[in-house]
Parts: sequence; C-alpha cells; structure tokens
Amino acid sequence: MPIQIIWGNDINACDKHIQDIISKNVSKNWEVLNISKLNGDDPNQVIQALEEAQTPPFGEGARIVLLKNNPIFNNKNEALRIKFELNALNIPTSNFLILQNIQKPDSRIKTTKFLKKLIQQGKALEKFFSLPNIWDFDSQIRFIENIAKNKNIFLEEGCGEAILNSVGFDSSKLNNELNKLILYVESKNQKIEHGNNQKIKITLKDVNTIFSDHQSNIFKIIDCIISNNIADSLNEINSLIHQGEPALRLLSGLISQIRIHTIVLLLSNEKDTSKIAQLAGVSNPKRIFFLRKKVLNCSPEYLINIMIKLLSIESLIKKGNNPINAFTENLLL
Repeated sequence: MPIQIIWGNDINACDKHIQDIISKNVSKNWEVLNISKLNGDDPNQVIQALEEAQTPPFGEGARIVLLKNNPIFNNKNEALRIKFELNALNIPTSNFLILQNIQKPDSRIKTTKFLKKLIQQGKALEKFFSLPNIWDFDSQIRFIENIAKNKNIFLEEGCGEAILNSVGFDSSKLNNELNKLILYVESKNQKIEHGNNQKIKITLKDVNTIFSDHQSNIFKIIDCIISNNIADSLNEINSLIHQGEPALRLLSGLISQIRIHTIVLLLSNEKDTSKIAQLAGVSNPKRIFFLRKKVLNCSPEYLINIMIKLLSIESLIKKGNNPINAFTENLLL
C-alpha cells in the first residue's frame, strides 16, 4: 500500500515494523538508491519526502521514503495539506511513503480526514504501536500476553506478572527475553496443541529459571513503600531513573498507584469489589483482593503522608531540582 501511517510511543515496535517493510520490499542490490530517510522537524524535508515518493524505484524492488516525526496529520498547515493531497494520489504502486510520529493523527484537521478516505479506498494503511501506561498494571499484563501470543507462545497463569516483574514492558527487551524463553523451552521440547496450532508452552517455573529478578519496576517500588521499606524503594527509583525512565512519568505512576491503594484501604469494609474497583480506577475487580492483602498492615495516615511527599517531590522536580535528590530527601523524612 503506497502510504503507511505508523504512530505510537512504542518506538522499538514502530522501528521494527518499518524495518520489516523495508526488508520485504526493497531489493538489497538497490537499497542505497531506493531508501530515503527524512526528518519531519525540517519543513524542507517534509516537502522533499512528498516529492521523492513520486519518483519510481531504480532497478528492481520497491522504493521507500520514510518521514520520521511526520507533522502532516498533527499540525494545521493549509499549504502542506494541499501539497499532500495532490501528491498522495500520484504515488506509484511500487513506492511506499511511510509517515511516522509518536502522536496519534489529529482527527480534527483536514489532512487526517483526507487520510481516512484513503484508508477506506485501500490506498493507505494505519498501524499504531503504543505502550501501556506505567501505572496500569492490567494493561501491562495484556501487553506482555499479546507479544507472547504473536510469538506463538502460550503463557501459564501468573507468567505475565512474573515476566513484568523481571523484565518490565519495554517491547525490545521483552522480545529479546521471550526469545531466550523460546530457546530454553524448545530445548525441553515443551509444546502443546492449541486449536489448530502447536504453541510453545511457558510455565511459571520456566520464567523463574530464566529470568533473574534484577529489573526495577513501579510495582516493586510501591510494594517497598507500602511495607515502609523506604531504602529499598529509593534503590529501585534510582535504578529506573538511571535506566532512562523520565522522573515525572515515574512519579505520575507512583502517585496513581498510592491513590489506588489508599482508596482500597479506606473502603476496607465495603463488600462490593466492583464498586471499589470503579472508585479506584482498577479495571479488574478481582485485583481488589490482592490490593487489600498488600495494605492490610498500613494505616490511611501513612499512605496519605506518602501522597503528600510525592506531590512535594513533583513540585521540586518541575522547578528543576535533581530528581534523585528530590526523592531521597523527601521520602526519608
């Protein structure tokens, strides 16, 4: 399909999908001449991408024009809209114009409405690859399970959570670690019949055998905070920040999780778990049982005090203070 729209904050998955398109369609002998990689932050390169997409490939195979940070579907620009609409209809079928951005196309602007028509006509294709929110435990588990499913893996109950605790949910790291699991399990010839397909079965024991539990994630930090193990929580926070996790994003997740645990604790006498889940913003009511066990020995005053400290840390970081110092000095108070 001549026009490929790729968006989402899972950059690793986006890049892999783009590389798959290139590998499947561009001749190795002509790839130097038939691949153009341009940056949408430069207005001149945006125009260049639209014009190059109309040039047929040299030799055999397809021509790829990749525009990273594509602004066409997120910025109102009448001149660019007209240029895109004219050029989009004249792209050779042997060409691919790949328009990539982290942000979802803005449905309010005219170029995106035009894009929708192209998709309906089969002249464009839209793919998105988004990571779950750092505070959304259930979405992270589903994310891991979907990646495993795409690899023809059947995960035993509890494996998703164990993988999350050990690996996190970075898609590149997940793919690498799941490939290790596949090699390990295939060496044991451990497969099951699942419908018409033979799937690789991964057990909780396999996960615990292969993955050393050295990775940090927000749920470990929350467990440490709830058990009043502040020193270990700071070690996990430092580890995540050093791995490149943005401090404010991490903080947002911590605040959200402490809020959930506080609500669950305050509603300890409520029997309707669906009601608690709705008030706490938890998508799976069955999780309330486990949350209640975690906060069993907590007091509301303690969790509320932690929330106040986290909000104070947020203020300090936004004022330019060193994130690690802000966490350390406030959580240890």
